[in-house]
Amino acid sequence: MKTIRILFMAASTRICLLERFYSAAKDLGIRLEVFDFENNIPWHTSGLSGLAKLVPAPVFSDLDFTEFISNFVKENQIDIVIPIIDKAMIALARAAPKLKAQGAMPVVSGLEECEIMTDKVRSDTFFRKAGLNVPSTNKFPLLAKPRLGASSKGIINLKDQKEFDFWRKRNKAEDFMIQSFITGKEYSVDAYIDSKSTILGIVSRTRIAVSGGEVMVTITEHNDDIIFEAEKLLKIAKWYGPMTIQYIHDGKKAWLIECNPRFGGGVTCSIEAGLSIPEWILRERLGLTMPKDIISWRNGLCMTRARKDYFLWL
Repeated sequence: MKTIRILFMAASTRICLLERFYSAAKDLGIRLEVFDFENNIPWHTSGLSGLAKLVPAPVFSDLDFTEFISNFVKENQIDIVIPIIDKAMIALARAAPKLKAQGAMPVVSGLEECEIMTDKVRSDTFFRKAGLNVPSTNKFPLLAKPRLGASSKGIINLKDQKEFDFWRKRNKAEDFMIQSFITGKEYSVDAYIDSKSTILGIVSRTRIAVSGGEVMVTITEHNDDIIFEAEKLLKIAKWYGPMTIQYIHDGKKAWLIECNPRFGGGVTCSIEAGLSIPEWILRERLGLTMPKDIISWRNGLCMTRARKDYFLWL
């Protein structure tokens, strides 16, 4: 039985996503050996669950990280490398040319695209130049979002000019992205683009309950405006791999909020609905036939999450 070795970068608590890769491997008749780059903390559940071998790694921003991952990939004959968080995504994009030369398959978009998407000010400029629907920057109420922030942390709601002036005197405006507050239904879009820039699937889902910026309850819901806008975004850059895009639909149009060129927290709902990303990644590495048409999927699949405890004697 053929073995495929996958290196995840910061998979940590993403147990259900790891399980999906094992399930896809079983369907393809292959065996997986999975590694996970983490810090020295021993209680990462990717390891405690037995789904991955934990590998203590330098911080992803370390100047020597590319050399570290290159050596690891070579010594362990890694086939596929997948980032889970933003910092891992940028580190992998930076190391990708070297890893490809070694024969590995880093599943990541171009470095420039990754760096732009993790900076809300630069990504807003990128979206506007591409003619995508993004919120205004001068209609109250406004939101001040930390330009390098994540998980909805540090966002300030400014209801009028008086509040904005008060806030601006106490903060560096250049460290934030200012946008109008949009009310409406929140959607996440999961998609996958293969190495030939082919869009294999797009699934839209509503965000019903969110905790710490990550969805806890989500339902697949096809919205033509959302899908149309997502397709436009997915065709304008050097994307490769899983994509997660956030929109708000105000009843009239879909507004692009942010784009993450990596796995999103609720992607397993879309995988269950038919967006077979783990299978496609494995098929691409194995040189097997890829889907010719964008997948179809059904409305109404609800995913809800529950906590599970793991124990470790220290």
